[in-house]
Amino acid sequence: MQQPILSHQFVTAEGAEPERWMFVLHGVFGMGTNFRAVAKALATRAPTWGFVLVDLRGHGASQGFKPAHDLEAAVTDLEALALHIDGRGIRGVMGHSFGGKIALAYLARHSLDVGCVLDSMPGARPRGAEADSAWRVLEALESIDRTYAARSEFQGELHTRGYPAEMIEWLTMNLRPYNDRYRLRLDLPAIRAMLIDYYARDLWAVLENPASAKALGLVIAGQASVFDEGSRERALRAAAVNPSLSVTVLENAGHWLHVDDPEGTVASMASVLERTL
Repeated sequence: MQQPILSHQFVTAEGAEPERWMFVLHGVFGMGTNFRAVAKALATRAPTWGFVLVDLRGHGASQGFKPAHDLEAAVTDLEALALHIDGRGIRGVMGHSFGGKIALAYLARHSLDVGCVLDSMPGARPRGAEADSAWRVLEALESIDRTYAARSEFQGELHTRGYPAEMIEWLTMNLRPYNDRYRLRLDLPAIRAMLIDYYARDLWAVLENPASAKALGLVIAGQASVFDEGSRERALRAAAVNPSLSVTVLENAGHWLHVDDPEGTVASMASVLERTL
């Protein structure tokens, strides 16, 4: 059975006709519009680039995808989208967190002009190792109701489980009207399967390979726990052997670095784009 096409939106500078396009991939439980402000800022700085904000399978409006659910399936979805938007040459990919590893998996199959990875550690790691990990959020969402009489009912469920207000507000963006109630628009079984693969996959070789992209950027959130000392050191070693790779640490940013330090995030990505202009 043919899979659906990923839901997507285009962002360009006003009046621009981009020569190259970049996929923008959100983190787990997110959606493409999470990075609209970043994409608009980048398009202003580099108007020859256009940006395709993607809802990954099981997220946002990209529903109804069939198994298997893993990183390779997510890459195949992007390949189908690239064909669907024929004429808009995809020459770059950017991903945050979960989306960052999908970006690396895409680069493993497609050598591009630009690749940007935002606070996504390329190696394998234990599921739920961090106190605020996606795995723990998944388990919480799986244990509560899927429909709610009001948004506040959903928010109250998460509040009693100790989640911070910022995260609750972000997750609430996934609620959509359903008859006279609200429904969580996330395919949790698909997300569970993809997270299992996400934690298991080791994609360091993509960062270390000069053929992955002409310009490859890794941005690390200094206040997050995604990169420990050992993985930071490995990232710097990768940059030493791969002249295409740059590593930037935003020291004051947490994992949602595009929220905590939007200017630093845009500047870091723009510097990668400028290496191919």
